[in-house]
Amino acid sequence: MNFIKTENTETINTLRAQLYLSLTAPVDAMWEQLYIGSSQHYLIKDNISTLGYCCINETGFLTQIFLNKDHLSLMDKVIKELIETKLVNSASLSSNEPKAFNACLLHSKSVKTNTFCFEHLNKKNEVDTNLNIELVSTVDIPSVKEFLKEQVGMDDTFGYTENLVARKEIFMLKESNVIIATSECRMSDSQPEIADLGIIVNRGFQGKGLATLIMKAQVNRVLEAGRKPICSTTLDNIASRKVIEKSGFYCSNIIFDITLKEY
Repeated sequence: MNFIKTENTETINTLRAQLYLSLTAPVDAMWEQLYIGSSQHYLIKDNISTLGYCCINETGFLTQIFLNKDHLSLMDKVIKELIETKLVNSASLSSNEPKAFNACLLHSKSVKTNTFCFEHLNKKNEVDTNLNIELVSTVDIPSVKEFLKEQVGMDDTFGYTENLVARKEIFMLKESNVIIATSECRMSDSQPEIADLGIIVNRGFQGKGLATLIMKAQVNRVLEAGRKPICSTTLDNIASRKVIEKSGFYCSNIIFDITLKEY
């Protein structure tokens, strides 16, 4: 079995589309874009054909793997060979990929919860019509970047905000020129039925129920666009999880960090 580095996005996208059709729940957008997207992609081949692909980050974490339906019985063998060749030492996989997830569990030393992923019940919420949630414009980009750095330590030097503004997928709530909150509403390209929501509330305005009000309004925006809202939060962010559940979401899958055995 061979693992061949590739930048052939056409082949990978074709295989990834097959993977997404088999998932039990959507892929988290941030995980897809920041973690899987930045990983090295490999084609998995035998002597004759392409069996699938996998994605491995710079620290040896397996972030995604797919085998086509004719070769699913090889998943356990592929995982073991990835370990034996020292390409991977751990995996960060979601329970929405049960075949790969279960194969990694067979070779695990330890498992730790990383991120809870949620889907919405697809029912509109009652919202505060006085809540003035506005699109972020190009002139707002510097202040939004400063807000992100101050509130969550995100130093956006790579065009993240510019991309969201260009796609009209980032919103804000302001009061007297102070940003109270930002909200992302990312319309997925790879999952056209899905939109991923995220909210950051200014620390000086937290504890007032604003996050729930904004989340409910953004849920309605997504439903009106004919898509299904999803979102996620890390294990330790209990406040965020409460907001998500109050807004009509349920946990549909969990991303786990799996430390693998050595062979």
